[in-house]
Amino acid sequence: MSDMSTPGGAEAFEKIKSLLLGDVSRRLEETAQRVEKLDDRVGDEKKMSVSTGDALIDAFRRAEEKHPRDLSNAMAPSVVSIIRSEIKNSKDMMVEALYPIMGRLVTSAVAGAFRDLVESLNARIDALVSANSWRLRLRAMATGRSMAEVALAEAESGRLKRALLLERGSGRLLAIWPEAEEGVEGGNADLESGMIAAITEFATNVYADKGGELRMLDIGSGKVFLRASPRVIVAGEFGGELSGQRGKRLDEAFLSIVELHEKEEDACTPAAIGGLLSDALAEGPAKPKSKTPVLIFGAALAGLVVWFSWEPVLHAYREWRIRGAYEEAMASHPALAQYPLRLDIEHKDGRVVLRGLAANDAEPQAILESVTRFAEPYRVEREVQIVALASQTQQDLRAGETRAAATLQEAQAQIEALRGELKETRAALDRLAGEHDAPRAKLQRFVENFAVFFSESDTLLDPAATAARLDELASLLKASDSGLRVVGYADDVGATVSSRSASRKRADKIVAMLVERGVPRNRLALVSRSTLNPIADSTLDTIRSRRVSFELPYAGEFDVR
Repeated sequence: MSDMSTPGGAEAFEKIKSLLLGDVSRRLEETAQRVEKLDDRVGDEKKMSVSTGDALIDAFRRAEEKHPRDLSNAMAPSVVSIIRSEIKNSKDMMVEALYPIMGRLVTSAVAGAFRDLVESLNARIDALVSANSWRLRLRAMATGRSMAEVALAEAESGRLKRALLLERGSGRLLAIWPEAEEGVEGGNADLESGMIAAITEFATNVYADKGGELRMLDIGSGKVFLRASPRVIVAGEFGGELSGQRGKRLDEAFLSIVELHEKEEDACTPAAIGGLLSDALAEGPAKPKSKTPVLIFGAALAGLVVWFSWEPVLHAYREWRIRGAYEEAMASHPALAQYPLRLDIEHKDGRVVLRGLAANDAEPQAILESVTRFAEPYRVEREVQIVALASQTQQDLRAGETRAAATLQEAQAQIEALRGELKETRAALDRLAGEHDAPRAKLQRFVENFAVFFSESDTLLDPAATAARLDELASLLKASDSGLRVVGYADDVGATVSSRSASRKRADKIVAMLVERGVPRNRLALVSRSTLNPIADSTLDTIRSRRVSFELPYAGEFDVR
């Protein structure tokens, strides 16, 4: 045997090893690679979470593509249970979260589809000229809706689109009518049943204290009527409006379906549901159509035609009569042919107007008299200018010049008279202004509005204001060179002797203050009137009667000694 340490021995060993352990080595290498890949995916908690999520997403996607109904049935109880739990635990949050999203999306989708349908119907209806289109127009005007909405409501009135029987709570679809065609999925029936169940439970929980039960859902283009028992819910989707009589029959049919399911669940098949609903939707015997609406419509249309055509016909007849009378009258006055005259008939204002030029008043007036009888009830008016001959024009101009000269002279005389009156008025105003601004007039106005009030005996009520006003009074006295009576008063509280003494003290105090301000004493007369001429209620504010007032003397009064 050769030595392993030699090069030849090592090669021989590797060959023997590959022959004996080659398959095992490959398997070990593949296993190591798979372990490395697995470690890369789930080696720690984060990697394992990512892998598990990807696997679940792939599994749900394959199940949705291959077995959508089985996936819905499997997920519906859990989803409904979660929704019920969330609604129970946080009603306000669910309403705030779901309503703005679901409500806005559903409303937008339904409104968009309905708007497209309405526009399409409007375009088709506008092209119609049959009696039915006029009936739709009149009904649209009466109800305030568009013609498309009225037509859609009539076309879809009471039409049951689909009925669903679903299990209450889980939302599992038990039966659907009409049944889906073979090989065709049920559309969104499973999703719709789950949502109806969830909404029903939500309404029941919210209004449980009021014993409320959800009976109808408005989806824009139609309504979903709901009837429920403790175990099942019957939902019917209708298009358009449902009459009261048919609604009552369908309500009885819904209750019959619920009762049938309660008695014998297996008997509640789509065929049985369809039979009950077909009986409820069956129309009664058709009544023969009456021709009365057509006759009424025809009579109304004829009346409208007569109404709208009457006024133009009447105007044309009146104009024919007036024009004939005008042409006949013009023929009898050939001299007017050389003048531009025309007759305008204004139907809107109800008048006939003769416009243009003429040589005199007589002939145009004769034309109007001939036309007046045929123009009734229109009023006849004249807007004709008289054109005189050249000789007559010159005479009229000279006469006008004479009249204008006489008028001018008369106007000038009136202007001079007005100037004299204005001068006298201005002099009188100047005299009045001088008298108003005279020193004695100013003094008169001042003393008529000024008095000095006292609190007790000869104590001034407001010394500062009194001093300022006495300064002004002294200035006026000195400027006017006039005398002044200083009159003292008292209230009627107390004895007569004390009141007379108080009034004299007050007048004497004011006289002294005026003398201090430069008024000669011989121009001041002191008067004490005690309680005479009070200005306050004797039972209330008697203090206001404690005052000193001022009076201008009579002419020559201060000369009497």
